[in-house]
Amino acid sequence: MSLFDVSGHVAVITGSSRGIGRAIAERLAEQGAKVVISSRKADACQAVADAINTARGAGTAISVPANISSKDELINLATRTREAFGKIDILVCNAATNVHMGPMSTLKDEQLRKILDTTSCRITGSSSSWLRK
Repeated sequence: MSLFDVSGHVAVITGSSRGIGRAIAERLAEQGAKVVISSRKADACQAVADAINTARGAGTAISVPANISSKDELINLATRTREAFGKIDILVCNAATNVHMGPMSTLKDEQLRKILDTTSCRITGSSSSWLRK
């Protein structure tokens, strides 16, 4: 049964070397998308891309390790995706950071800013110009 058809589309999924991100990448590939597996750990990314390529056919997935808190690594992620697949249609921002363990009442302003910068602000506003190049 097909949930949706994304044939011909290219999806970049951050935080996709395990857990929810991996499941999203696998489902998108299952539904026809080319997928880019990305997280900080190169070996883990490659293992997921290899598994998807084995299941869905060579060239379905590529591995591009990236730390979402690094603008240079995000630019490389977009560049390598375009080199491999020509475009980016779908962006799944699954990667996150957690710089605070404990009650929200003890969260410092700079910790909140770090969380927001790496989980949402990095992808929006003027920082998203790396997607459009």
